[in-house]
Amino acid sequence: QREYEASKMAYRDIKNSIDTAKREGKEEGLAEGMEKGLAEGMEKGLAEGMKKGMEKGMNKRSLEIARKMLANGMDAATVMEITGLPESQLQQLKG
Repeated sequence: QREYEASKMAYRDIKNSIDTAKREGKEEGLAEGMEKGLAEGMEKGLAEGMKKGMEKGMNKRSLEIARKMLANGMDAATVMEITGLPESQLQQLKG
């Protein structure tokens, strides 16, 4: 009877140790995964923001150049070809 109880206690101790190790491993893995995911997300977001900012700045500069070209009497077709701007944006500059 005592051997059975001792065996049962040993089994419970081992099972508790395994369960604790699993839980701690999951928590550690989750924390590490979240940290890595956050870092990657921030890096990706920064790169995307930089790209959009550059595109916006380039478009603004193209509009300034187009405005000057039109003011100097250059035809719209040539302005569109040189700046790469669509006709709709040139119409906004004229209006």
